[in-house]
Amino acid sequence: MKNARRFLVSPCIARLISRERGVDRQVVEGYLSSQPGKDQLVRLEAEQAHFVLSEHDPEGNLVEKLAPLPREHAEALFSLCIGQISYDRLHLPPQSGLSHTIQLDRVVYPGSFDLITVEFDGVQHAEGFEVPTWFGPEVTTEFTYEWRYIALNGFQSNLEVPLASQQVEAALDMLDQSRAATKESNLSAADDVIVALSRSLETSGLLKAAKDTAVPSELEPLAEELREPVRKTAQ
Repeated sequence: MKNARRFLVSPCIARLISRERGVDRQVVEGYLSSQPGKDQLVRLEAEQAHFVLSEHDPEGNLVEKLAPLPREHAEALFSLCIGQISYDRLHLPPQSGLSHTIQLDRVVYPGSFDLITVEFDGVQHAEGFEVPTWFGPEVTTEFTYEWRYIALNGFQSNLEVPLASQQVEAALDMLDQSRAATKESNLSAADDVIVALSRSLETSGLLKAAKDTAVPSELEPLAEELREPVRKTAQ
């Protein structure tokens, strides 16, 4: 069972993160029904479009059933929508060494705000989550931050998101750690490729053949029997 907690984040920090990490998805959703508990919507992204049926299972998790749509059909259906929402989504690395998923949604229509969603594998992990300093107020239980409500009713929250220098520093530290981890991962992957390639060459005999036919380096010492003629020539 998945459990999620949601937090607001300062637009300044969200902008900083998106510039560093880039945007994974740009999404526009149009709602075709206002029936509570069972949503019908069209989801349009850069290279794909879907008709989506979503509802909550007995455990309270949101379950989506997707059906691919031709893009022109999806765009036509948007004229029938009774509400829309548009947002940019990107994902962040786990915090504090825990295995959980963190996503940042930058809502651009019908309002403008930034929302962090953290997903966990269980209730205990969710309750024990140590909230990072750069997170803003928690809005997990606030229905006014649900996509359906915002699409149908607009963004109506007046909740302020504080910003302090400590939050900016914490966000920068997170990005630095993420950058270092990515660099280390890339180097490790490159080393694995080199090792695998070397083993492949050794197995095929090409590496030995290359060594046998290689031209001696100018930095290698001359053989003993060649040194004396060289000295005489130098004199």
